[in-house]
Amino acid sequence: MLCEWRDTLVEKVIKDNFVKRIVKNSGIVFFGNSMASAMSIVAFALMARSIGPEYLAVLVLAQTYSLVINDIFNVQTWESMVKFGSSKKGSSGVSSVVRTNLMLDVVSAVVAFVFALVLLSPVSTLLGWNDEYLFVIQFYCVTILFNITTITIGVPRLYNKFFSIARIQVFVNVVKLVAVVVAVSMGYDVITYFAIYLFSDVALNLLLILYGRRILSDNLGPYWWKENFKVDKEQLRFIWWTNLRTITRIPVRHLDMIIISSVLSMKMVGVYKVYKEVAGFIGRFADPINQAIYPEMTKMLGGDDRGKTAAVAVKTISLLALASVFLVIVLCILAKSVIISFFGPEYVGDILVLYVLIVLFGVKLITSPINPLFIASGFARYSFLIVLFTNSVYLITAIYFGNLWGLMGLVVAFALQWFLNKASKVYFLKKYHGEWGELAL
Repeated sequence: MLCEWRDTLVEKVIKDNFVKRIVKNSGIVFFGNSMASAMSIVAFALMARSIGPEYLAVLVLAQTYSLVINDIFNVQTWESMVKFGSSKKGSSGVSSVVRTNLMLDVVSAVVAFVFALVLLSPVSTLLGWNDEYLFVIQFYCVTILFNITTITIGVPRLYNKFFSIARIQVFVNVVKLVAVVVAVSMGYDVITYFAIYLFSDVALNLLLILYGRRILSDNLGPYWWKENFKVDKEQLRFIWWTNLRTITRIPVRHLDMIIISSVLSMKMVGVYKVYKEVAGFIGRFADPINQAIYPEMTKMLGGDDRGKTAAVAVKTISLLALASVFLVIVLCILAKSVIISFFGPEYVGDILVLYVLIVLFGVKLITSPINPLFIASGFARYSFLIVLFTNSVYLITAIYFGNLWGLMGLVVAFALQWFLNKASKVYFLKKYHGEWGELAL
């Protein structure tokens, strides 16, 4: 009976053209992400075994600090590119969207880089970081200058160039893996690994910037930047609220590592990073879905097709539920042996934390279509308010439970934040169902 229900569900879902398009695009993204992630994980594992948990934690803190400063000061414009670019008619309309976003991108990237350098000393003093870490962290802040999200993320998604992006990601990760293998075999010091990761991040964004520029020239003409320019106030409001949401997401996305470094130890930062890498394998299935589904939902809601959008979201969630159960079971069975084999026995001391994280990432995978639906429906301001509330709860509970239960305390705080976030979004989606796509809430 259960098998019949499953087969009927899958058959109904895959016959939907919208779902087929999402599956195709997300499949391309997943293939690219999987290939890139597989090589990235191998490189990460080799490095982790070579330098140990404490030095691994230094690289994690360098990446985390750069990402936090980037999210606070560097304006994120890719969602605006997809939403407003897909609704504009003619090259002049799209070029106005691009030029508005690019001005914000470039100026804010420079501002963010300057703040990263200025704030590093007081932040390190506040959190008790060792002075020897500062050079590495300061050096890594260069990556901020290349986070131009309109070109690197927004433009390729607007024009459905998922396969080419996947090829670029795979290429960069092949180079990174080869470099790490050479570093391990030659016995290079820890600074070499930091340099490899820094240059890999910069190279990836540079290649995406060059490719995004070519996409614009192919679709809008070589002189698209000379088209009539008009700033859209609604677009600016959308960018304002989505960036406030990005800032308020920082505690859940990045601050867990900083909290661990302040309430536990540097070694625990390295251990937790490894656990998130393993459990995050499930999250790599969610990212392609979100990348593929957001542009499609934006276009569909632009055509006032709310009923079908909701139906497809439910169908997508149903398929993800089947995939999630399988992934969680397999990963829980293999997790401990994978950790010991690839990272080393020193990383398995809190293995129960990893199992709980795997289950939590599985549940997150099932509910992942809620996020792009919420933004595509026009809830940019509500999204900010929800994230502000739920992440404030996370920050307080992570510090309290982290002191009380160690790494498990952070996982409990993470689970509470996820539940409050998704429950709030479902509530507003139901309340304003008849106005999806027309809202500015």
